[in-house]
Amino acid sequence: MYFFSGYIFERDETGIIFFLFFSCFAITFLVSKKLSLKQILFFGISFRLVLFFAYPWLSEDFYRFIWDGFVIGENINPYEYTPSELMNKEEVLKTKNKFEELYGKMSNLNRLNYSPYPPINQFLFFLSTSFKKDIFFSLISMRSLIIVSDILNFFIGRGILKKLKLKEEKILWYFLNPLVIIELTGNLHFEGLMLTFFGFGILLFLENKKLFAVFPLALSVGTKLITIIIIPFIINHKKISENLKMIILFFGLMFFIFFLPIGSYNLPNFYNTIKLWFSNLEFNGSVYYIIRYLGYKIKGYNIIKSVGFVTPLITTITLLYLIFNKKRKETKTILEDMFLILSFFYLLSMVVHPWYIITILYLGLFTNYNFQIIWSALIFLTYSAYQNFKVEENFYLIGLEYIIVVGFFIYEFLGQEKIKTFLRRKFLFL
Repeated sequence: MYFFSGYIFERDETGIIFFLFFSCFAITFLVSKKLSLKQILFFGISFRLVLFFAYPWLSEDFYRFIWDGFVIGENINPYEYTPSELMNKEEVLKTKNKFEELYGKMSNLNRLNYSPYPPINQFLFFLSTSFKKDIFFSLISMRSLIIVSDILNFFIGRGILKKLKLKEEKILWYFLNPLVIIELTGNLHFEGLMLTFFGFGILLFLENKKLFAVFPLALSVGTKLITIIIIPFIINHKKISENLKMIILFFGLMFFIFFLPIGSYNLPNFYNTIKLWFSNLEFNGSVYYIIRYLGYKIKGYNIIKSVGFVTPLITTITLLYLIFNKKRKETKTILEDMFLILSFFYLLSMVVHPWYIITILYLGLFTNYNFQIIWSALIFLTYSAYQNFKVEENFYLIGLEYIIVVGFFIYEFLGQEKIKTFLRRKFLFL
């Protein structure tokens, strides 16, 4: 099934792609309690190798990854110019033909904006493209890195589960999850490498090596910014003197990881590109789409620029509450708090691409929640937006996705018995 998805069908053939994806998911569910850890590892690696030579078929983002790697190879800071600006500076580019090919296959969003990818991610782009200035070879190099990182995630995830005295077989829901295989190995998104750093940091934290844990955690932020939301849970852990050391070390690493490679002159470029995700872009939103609908009804126009600050504001308030709540400082609750705050963040976000929730899926392994597994299946429905030349979201499918996901989350969060007790109080006949 992965072979047909990766080599035969295109993104606009949504009916067939959905059938293949949900078939893979159904099979994974059916065998989830029958496979040993060795079998999970074997099948997970095998499915990834099936896609080894496939071009990403659901996302064009990898063209920008390769572009940034080539740009660094030309001794150009990837945060200094947009691709469209560079194409107008013929004297800057030495291998113009390769850049023209990449530029032609990029989306307009990538052409007109500065790179939104943090410096560690940029280094990985450069590493993948430095051996040979060839698109296919760079693609294979990136995929090799991603597969290796996922194998590491398998062992790191098992280690965390073992430390928490949870079933190690739960790693199946990451390592054999069709969304993870397709979005990371297939479409070359780097969430897996970010999770390698993050997971290793968590493992060191659980082994009481908190200062050492800061290094891989900082590298995770340098790969994908999203983990900066949840790292404060670890830094604010029990001893004040230890917290202070971790804070100083973390911000020192942030300076070396971000400020030095980006440069003071290019920081506004990087910041403004990241800001786009909170003020201009929208895809697969839940609460935001309801607010947007009300905005049209009340104001008569799209209020996206007015409400863009709401997600980070509410997330920050919730984050601070959980961090400074003394009852939530026990080690066993920290991973759950991380999981809940990220879930909350994405439920409020204006842009939720399928690969975004892979971080939630991974963190969910270390909790008693399961709604993220259902979300990892349903979020694939968002690819229905690409069945025509113009991107058009199907709001019925988005509604179905979030009604089921939020409903299951509420059921798990409140607990089955609490819901029954509440209903009995309100309706005596239950």
